[in-house]
Amino acid sequence: MYNSFMFNTPEIHFGIDAILEVGKEAKRLGAKKALFLSGKNVQKNGYVEKVEELLKAEGIEVITSIEDRKSGEPTTDLPEKAAELAKKEGVDIIIGMGGGSVLDVAKMAAALMTNPLKTRDYFGKEKVKIKAIPSILIPTTSGTGSEVTKHAIFLDEENQVKKAVASSNIMPTVAIIDPMTTITCPQGVTAASGFDAFLHASEPFLSNRSNTLTDTIALEAISIITKWLGPAYANGDDIEARYHMALGSLLAGLVLNNAGTSLIHALAYPIGGEFHVAHGPSLTGLVNSCFDYIMVAKQEKFAKLAVAMGEVTVGLSEKEAAEKGLKAVDALMKSVNLPTTLTEMEITDKSKAQRWAEEAFLEKRLLGRAPRKLSVEDIKTIYLNAF
Repeated sequence: MYNSFMFNTPEIHFGIDAILEVGKEAKRLGAKKALFLSGKNVQKNGYVEKVEELLKAEGIEVITSIEDRKSGEPTTDLPEKAAELAKKEGVDIIIGMGGGSVLDVAKMAAALMTNPLKTRDYFGKEKVKIKAIPSILIPTTSGTGSEVTKHAIFLDEENQVKKAVASSNIMPTVAIIDPMTTITCPQGVTAASGFDAFLHASEPFLSNRSNTLTDTIALEAISIITKWLGPAYANGDDIEARYHMALGSLLAGLVLNNAGTSLIHALAYPIGGEFHVAHGPSLTGLVNSCFDYIMVAKQEKFAKLAVAMGEVTVGLSEKEAAEKGLKAVDALMKSVNLPTTLTEMEITDKSKAQRWAEEAFLEKRLLGRAPRKLSVEDIKTIYLNAF
């Protein structure tokens, strides 16, 4: 079988003190006035002032906006307000620093500078027709991978469902990944975002959109995250663990951007939208049920997943090795105290499963990558098995 594929990525700066490149990169892109979007925790930890200084040192004027979100996920109005401010101030670059939500707002705001409609008008695949103005994204978690992807997730308040803008024209211009900016990441966020990164590598690896290049990167990301998530969770000051988690998250983000997630993310959107659950935990309660349901289609790859996670499979049949992979994923979640069922997330009303299944079934972009063809009834069964 012969693969044909493209591989898209922003320019990447990775490493200790990579943040020092932000001013030089903005200047290289021709910036004269920047809108800098960030959050209160980043400001509290001194990074907002640091980035402002680095930009000003290159002669770039800075307008700073500190996001004050009321919900666990960004609403569609946030990038619209940011773009409105950017137009009013006449900025020519948008810089975002923070967790995945802040980064999503930043790159969508950059897109709204050149595209005339509202955020919700761009939900779906390749609906953003004009390339965004330049953007530089700096993550403080490891990680959503938002700094290297063409995806941005928002809460559609009208329907209380999370939806995605997925377009090459919103992909950031430059990603700056500095492991030192993740040291102040809280323990719970370290666990949830770290496992989210694990899924950004493993779910595409198990999908029908994977290719030789994404598989190679995915297995390396899975290996790194499996080894280092626990140490980063146990001791946030462990620089070695933070370094490797930042690297694993970056690799997983590249896989996500080029092969895409599928079943788990599709099923998480209705739950995240209804219960306002943070992105990472909205996924973990569905992982075992989803992976168990698709293993019949990807047994060989589940066996390779087990090996990448450090499991010994010598002498085992492919089925036995695959089952070991499933157990290893469950053990990884439990090792960092993440919920592994909907019940553990305090979601107990099984009567909602039919409605969730109907909503998730509409996520054709994601379900089209699933290795098993799924009906509404199949999806309902997965939800029920997740309680």
